[in-house]
Amino acid sequence: MERTDVVTEGLEEGDSEPAETLDAVKYSSSFKQPNDGANSNCPKIAGAKPRSKSKENHRGGDYLIEINGNTLSVHGQGALRFIDRPWNASKAKDVTTVKFSSLDFNYIALVLNKIKNRFPNAEHFSFSETNIFCLGQINALADIQGLTSLSIDSKGNPIMDKNWRSYAIYRLSHWGLKQIDGTQVTVAELTTSDTEFKGLSDIVISCLPDNLLEPLLERLQLNQTITRPREWLDLAEPSIRTVVAKEALQWRKTKQEYSMWREKGRIHLQSIISTTLSTIMKLKQLNGEWPVILREIVKDTLVDYSHLDTYMKQCLTQIKS
Repeated sequence: MERTDVVTEGLEEGDSEPAETLDAVKYSSSFKQPNDGANSNCPKIAGAKPRSKSKENHRGGDYLIEINGNTLSVHGQGALRFIDRPWNASKAKDVTTVKFSSLDFNYIALVLNKIKNRFPNAEHFSFSETNIFCLGQINALADIQGLTSLSIDSKGNPIMDKNWRSYAIYRLSHWGLKQIDGTQVTVAELTTSDTEFKGLSDIVISCLPDNLLEPLLERLQLNQTITRPREWLDLAEPSIRTVVAKEALQWRKTKQEYSMWREKGRIHLQSIISTTLSTIMKLKQLNGEWPVILREIVKDTLVDYSHLDTYMKQCLTQIKS
């Protein structure tokens, strides 16, 4: 039988061996041992001492995180706390598939950048009952940087009512995404998604402020010889500009931060709309008055040239003054 990596929360210090040396390490708040009498709800592992009753009273909801072969299963909100804990190094390297279930994606997004550190070969990701509800959340998956296949279950993920596949291809293909829900990504889909969201890329590039552009180029390791990021980006190859535009699309991981940036975006958009309307009104006014203005310009020019000496003296006087 294949050995399973297991870690249990809440053991007293010195109660068991470190996680790296355990044959099985399992974090679970709902695991029960049969025939345990009064302590039937206390999670145990071989060789570990029973937890104190005070520890038992502070358990959260049900959760489980375990390595089984090449799969890391993360079930329940509490399991996320153990993503960054020490794991058996060889077992962690064997992990190629990560499955999240019964927890909120906004909390998953907070630990996605840690997964590659602990599980360097993880490339297949599955989400079930994780409340993925909008396209913006797909942006968070770019933190994995190496995701080759993505699966989002229809159960508990409202985003399934939207055409999210095309956006996922657009946003994640440059990180190696090749398969979605078991179906291979085709060259035609790559071309279609880039065409579909080209307008979004153009808007992002034109609106990206310098204070966000510089750290973005640094993260992409593109700023090593760049002294003027905006000028460099304007002259960069289209493929590089597209990647920068994609990476500028980020998922705001907290409601407070999201609300703050949304409000800033609303004010900025309102300012752009106001400026555009003002410009259009001025152009309409100019269009109506232009014939009169043009006649005055032509008339003044002909008068000046008909009395050239006088006109030149007036110009010299203006220069001297």
